[in-house]
Amino acid sequence: MIIPSRLGLILISATAMLTACKAKKTTTATKTKSVCENMVVTYTANVKPVIDANCGNSCHSAQKKASGIDLSNYESVREEAKKVRFMGAINHQAPFSPMPKKHPKLSDSTIQVLQCWIDNGSKQ
Repeated sequence: MIIPSRLGLILISATAMLTACKAKKTTTATKTKSVCENMVVTYTANVKPVIDANCGNSCHSAQKKASGIDLSNYESVREEAKKVRFMGAINHQAPFSPMPKKHPKLSDSTIQVLQCWIDNGSKQ
């Protein structure tokens, strides 16, 4: 039989753990948001060089369009970036095909730039 004081202690501990986890998630989301707020990211200056070097000039060019995806210009990249699969593939998340294909995952800082570009309105 559980003594009432033990039951109270268990409930308080469980509540504290749940509250701590919830607070941590909020802090992480706030941190990411604040990083993007302080970044000026544009397609021409920051995104195009990454896309061209890793996908837009090879598999996802205007000529090849692997899987029907053309990443050769601003409008096409902006439209693809609106889809969950864009960042899912770049982050190597299941069930998406990891991109760039047969190459290592892009650096965290490069992925952050792409995410901030999307979060900040995908400016040219």
